[in-house]
Amino acid sequence: MDACFDRLHPSVAAFLQELARRGRSARTLKGYGEDLQAFARWLEATAGEPFDPRGVLATDLREYRAFLIARFRPATVNRRLVALRAFFRWLKARGEVPEDPAEGLPLLREARPAPRALTAQELRRLLRAARREGNPLHIALLTLLASAGLRVGEVVALRVQDVQLAPRSGWVMVRGKGEKARRVPLGAEARGALQAYLMTRPEMGSDALFIGRRGPLTASGVWQVVKKYARKAGLGGVHPHMLRHTFATRLLREAGVDLVTVSELLGHESLNTTARYTRPAPEDLEAAVERLAFGSSS
Repeated sequence: MDACFDRLHPSVAAFLQELARRGRSARTLKGYGEDLQAFARWLEATAGEPFDPRGVLATDLREYRAFLIARFRPATVNRRLVALRAFFRWLKARGEVPEDPAEGLPLLREARPAPRALTAQELRRLLRAARREGNPLHIALLTLLASAGLRVGEVVALRVQDVQLAPRSGWVMVRGKGEKARRVPLGAEARGALQAYLMTRPEMGSDALFIGRRGPLTASGVWQVVKKYARKAGLGGVHPHMLRHTFATRLLREAGVDLVTVSELLGHESLNTTARYTRPAPEDLEAAVERLAFGSSS
């Protein structure tokens, strides 16, 4: 990497060497170097003079920001601006520039992608892996996460008396964030799984709904159960909150449930939070393009 520094402006090379001493990865150093050199080339072409960090003005950086916005995605723009802000902050700390021209240089707002959810096939594989092993606790836990969209903390806080089951209906009383309670209906699959578990639930002097071999299930225990069956099902990157995402996504996209209802079921305080689930995933965009049909020109 030191040989690469030789091709850079001395101040940029010194900055990268300092990052290297702080243990930053080679990939980070390469990215910062390329981004800073891109700015140096732009400034030289724009100002018509050799790059000198001591002569960079705040107006130069604002113009460069506008140049980037017109050509690149927000994530790329922000990456380059972050490199510049770090570089000039470091120069000012060393006393090499009297003022930091990048101070207050705003980043762009990046649209948050829709939370990742399991496909219907992936969800079936996950639940099937649990059913094959036949542990009633694990089946009930996974089914509840996927069928009611509860947070991990809400699941471990459930008590036996929070669940009401009947042959054709049922619900669970959930204590959400800020101790705000909400009643979440349970479908037939969740009711059946919970009923089967309750028939085998061990008595350990606790009213916690989910009891494992060592006592009430903890948040860590929930993670372990989800990871275990995701691994058995050959699914990577699955975590408990993804089942909450799956619940919301299925309601909105497959069942056509309105945003307000889904927000109530999830315990969201803002509809904007729920609206994230309506954003199309990359595969949705690809499928939309594939549906285009072009007629023959003959």
